[in-house]
Amino acid sequence: MSEDDRAILDVGQVTVVGTGLLGVSLGQGLRRAGYAGRIVGVGRRQVTLDAALAAGGMDEGVLDVAAGATGAGLVVLATPLGAFERILAELGEMDLGDATITDVGSTKQQVCAAASRLLADPGCFIGSHPMAGGEQHGPSAARADLFGEKPCIITPGENASETRLALVESLWQTLGMRTMRMSAADHDRTVAQISHLPHLAAVLLVELAARGGAMDVASTGFADTTRVASGDPGLWADIFETNRDAMVAAIDTLCDDLNGFKQLLAGKDTASLLELLERAKTARDQWMQSSRLDSETAEQ
Repeated sequence: MSEDDRAILDVGQVTVVGTGLLGVSLGQGLRRAGYAGRIVGVGRRQVTLDAALAAGGMDEGVLDVAAGATGAGLVVLATPLGAFERILAELGEMDLGDATITDVGSTKQQVCAAASRLLADPGCFIGSHPMAGGEQHGPSAARADLFGEKPCIITPGENASETRLALVESLWQTLGMRTMRMSAADHDRTVAQISHLPHLAAVLLVELAARGGAMDVASTGFADTTRVASGDPGLWADIFETNRDAMVAAIDTLCDDLNGFKQLLAGKDTASLLELLERAKTARDQWMQSSRLDSETAEQ
C-alpha cells in the first residue's frame, strides 16, 4: 500500500455529517479497514444518533455541525442534498485548519458551486459520489461492505490540491471502491443516464401499472425492474431538482428513442426490433461481466 493509498488511515478524526445508510456504512467500513482514529457523527435527531452509535458506525454523535467538525481532518457530507447549502454555510464560518471536505451527493454541479461560494477556502472541497446505496435507508440498513467493488466518481475543482485529492481517493479506495475523476458537468450528465433516468422510469412504470390495475398480477420481473422506485422520495426529489438540466436532456433523448421504437412496432420492422434487443442484451451482458456487481446492490 502506497503513502497515498493509506492517507485516510493517518487522519486523526473523520466527521460524517449525516447518520443514515451511507454515513453509518462509511463509518463501519472504515473500522473494518483498520481505521483507528475518531469517527464523529452529526445528526438532526438524538434517536438517529443513538441508532448510528449502536450500529457501530460512530464513536460519538452530536447534533451541531460546528461541534462535530472541530478537530476533523476530513469532513464527509452524507445528508440529503437539500441540506448541503446550510451545512456548507456553517462550515464556511469555521476555521477548519487543513481539513478536507467531501460528500456523497448524487449530483455535483450545484454542490460544487455552493462549496465554492460558501466555504472560506473553496479548495478544501473535493466532490465525490460513491455509486452505492439501496432502497432501504437509515442507520439500521447500514453495512460495512456497502461500498466494496463499486465505482466512485471524484469531481475536483480548479483549486483542488493533489494532497487533498489523494486523501479523498484514499477514503473510497480503503472502502474497496474504484475511483475515477470527472468534471462536475460530465458527472451530472452521465449519472442522469445510468441512475437518475432509470429511477424515474421505475417510478413511472409503477404509476402506469397502479393506474391500470395491473399490480395484482405483477411478479418477480416487475419487482426487479422497479425495485429502485422504493427509494426515499425526499432524497430523490432533491436529486431530480439539483440535476434538472441533465435530466431534461436525458428525458428528451429517451422520448426520441421511445418514439423510434414505436415506429418499429407500427411499421412491423421485425429485423430492426430484433437488432435493437440483441444490441442491448450484448451491451448489458458485457457490462455485468466486467462490473462485478451483484443483483442486490443499487446505485444512488
